[in-house]
Amino acid sequence: MDRINLIEGYDPLRVRETLNLLLRDRKNEFRELAETMKIPQISEDWEVIILKFCLDFEDCFRIWTDSTEPDSLKNTKCMTIMRSISKGKKNISDVFHLQNIAYTICTEFHQTYKRVN
Repeated sequence: MDRINLIEGYDPLRVRETLNLLLRDRKNEFRELAETMKIPQISEDWEVIILKFCLDFEDCFRIWTDSTEPDSLKNTKCMTIMRSISKGKKNISDVFHLQNIAYTICTEFHQTYKRVN
């Protein structure tokens, strides 16, 4: 199964190329998120799973900062995302660190995706 198609709203070929470029500089961050979320790095397309997670995290950030109330499904999705990176952490700094990684990856994805032809 090609998980790249799970990233909706983007051209799969450009997503794959963008992901490959991101992995050059952010491989350690992808690994750190995978370890935190218990995603085996030997699984097929584990990097795509992490990228999808980061893009979902970006949606949650928008929900948190938007002035309109989200529906309960979006709230539940955000809580699930937060739980997946917070589970087992001893302090809020560790959680912030992982949130920062996820947000950085999604930001760099958007910037790189625009440049890839």
